[in-house]
Amino acid sequence: MPVAVTPLEHDFGAVISGVDPFRPLTKADFATIRRALVDHIVFVIPDLPLEFGWMLDLCRRFGPLVPHILDQYHHPQSSECSVISMNTGDAFGRATGRPAGSYWHSDLSYDANPSDAIFLYGVTIPGDGGDTEIVDMRRAYETLPEKTRQRIDGLTAVHRYGYNGGESVTALNRAQQAAHPDVVHPVVRTHPVTGRKALYVSPGVTVRINGMEQADSDDLLAELYEHALKPDFRYRHKWRAGHLVGLDNRSSMHRAIADYAEPRTLYRFIVGCTERMQAA
Repeated sequence: MPVAVTPLEHDFGAVISGVDPFRPLTKADFATIRRALVDHIVFVIPDLPLEFGWMLDLCRRFGPLVPHILDQYHHPQSSECSVISMNTGDAFGRATGRPAGSYWHSDLSYDANPSDAIFLYGVTIPGDGGDTEIVDMRRAYETLPEKTRQRIDGLTAVHRYGYNGGESVTALNRAQQAAHPDVVHPVVRTHPVTGRKALYVSPGVTVRINGMEQADSDDLLAELYEHALKPDFRYRHKWRAGHLVGLDNRSSMHRAIADYAEPRTLYRFIVGCTERMQAA
């Protein structure tokens, strides 16, 4: 059975079928999956058994995997995977007041070489709640008023780890802080594959827009966020154990929904920056 892609509404999101971890993935099948990520920004492959080595190999085919800055949560089998757990009572359970990532962000935008994509695998899922919400920052940019697009094209912004994540953020130790100073990225970035532009700011990580007074920057960012967070640009993923979800970080931002009290564990694989950052 060949790999097939079924788009969701507005082509934002897709379901991929025909993937079997016990059968070699052909070059053509992988090309279909890679293209689905670029075209649809988010995809889900449902009902995958936990075959860690196969999953690791699949994610590596998208590019070099980057160990997360919080090395205390690296998976015991490979630092290329990190464990995101809450309410588990084990060594991987986060001690933060809110679940990790329950603020709007794009993974590793606080790094000089941000992530192309992430892959999340559902290991333990609450009976209710614990969804992940994703925003299509491509359509958010394209539907801005022309005057606003002209205003922001060419601007840059400062990104900082944990800037506005509140109780969801795990504090860095000194070595981790030293390795991740503030970085500057374009407010609008051009996707290296599609050539389409997308907003590249987020409430949880973007500190300010350069070249503006802080108050003016705050006002402009608030305007951009209000527009980007409209319901038409959102996809809310309802997790099931065995879901593998891919996100293109170059065209989206996402957050975990903090509405559950049962154990929840995801595995996360982070694809590093494979092509030079492009401004609008």
